[in-house]
Amino acid sequence: MSPPLHITHAVLSLDVGGLERIVISLIRSARAGGHRVSVVCVERPGTLAVEAEKEGATVLSLGKPTGRHPEFVQRAARALTELKPDVVHTHQIGAAWYLGQAARGLGIAPVLHTEHGNEFARYTGWWKNLKIRLFLLQTARLVERFCCVSEEIAGAVTKWRTVPRAKVEVVPNGIPTGPTPNELSPASVRAAQGIPEGALVIGTVGRMAEVKCQDLLLRAVAELRQTVPNVHALLVGDGDQRAKLQKLAGELVIADRVHFAGYQASPEHYLRAMDVFALTSRSEGFPVSLLEAWLAGLPTVCSAVGGIPTIVTHDVNGLLFPSGDEGALVKSLLRVLNDSDTRIRLGRAGNQVVHERYSLVRMATEYETRYRSLIAASREPR
Repeated sequence: MSPPLHITHAVLSLDVGGLERIVISLIRSARAGGHRVSVVCVERPGTLAVEAEKEGATVLSLGKPTGRHPEFVQRAARALTELKPDVVHTHQIGAAWYLGQAARGLGIAPVLHTEHGNEFARYTGWWKNLKIRLFLLQTARLVERFCCVSEEIAGAVTKWRTVPRAKVEVVPNGIPTGPTPNELSPASVRAAQGIPEGALVIGTVGRMAEVKCQDLLLRAVAELRQTVPNVHALLVGDGDQRAKLQKLAGELVIADRVHFAGYQASPEHYLRAMDVFALTSRSEGFPVSLLEAWLAGLPTVCSAVGGIPTIVTHDVNGLLFPSGDEGALVKSLLRVLNDSDTRIRLGRAGNQVVHERYSLVRMATEYETRYRSLIAASREPR
């Protein structure tokens, strides 16, 4: 039997997002397997720090302000000296820059990094892309293994030899697929949000950030109400764009049919209250919310960006539309809303895919295999 490990995850913060929820899931899985787990938050603990501690993880915060501050490498080194992990798993390139230098300087543990998004797709302009490329080039030297959640991200980071291809591996995200407590019924969620009985609900879950393009969904709802008079939208999440989205709903005269649920620790209850799940982002890595929508048996309509086209097969387990194309989004949503057979078929197919390919057990096992391989290699005589 393999001995238990001490795994230290490193993030900028445990704020609310898909990446952070993956870290919480990995903590839960590791603790169930008898491992020790800790988290180093380079900037601040974040909303989910309490949940990480409830799962049995030790959470430390370095308190770094925004921007690059090389002196915080020493704080990271002190944290690792205190924790004494067997392996360090970083989840943002900024976190890898600090913890990678600290771990290498101490010779204390190998570092595995996971890249959850395509940084090149988020920004435009050659200067910004050049800066990202140089930062990736520097940081990749500090880690022993560079994992990506999709082939699209792997292709982006290895382009121009920014990250050596020999270091790069693809480990898709996974989510818990077992039964979850059914504390809230779909009817009670709808009633609490003021959604009338018989409404057809298009929903989404995610940060309210510019990159998520929830404004596109609101414009689509405004268009759909002409042909689907009982259409409503349910937005689960929070962020700096929420006020703008609420204002837009008023300007589109759909404020009475757009429901802002805010951040929810258990989004599965809200997913069950939806009829269709929509993802309108202009950039995605491997969205956890899509997997959760499939687990809830929902048909999905997604923008064809990032790693999504490698997960969603059009008209098999979901519908794809070109990023930013409002007309195509409306057409896809209209098709699903008007055809209950299509909703059932796509929802069942997605549910089958998530159980077969994207479970937490599969993801956690893949990472543990890599942890042990790196630890064994680090202990070999040089």
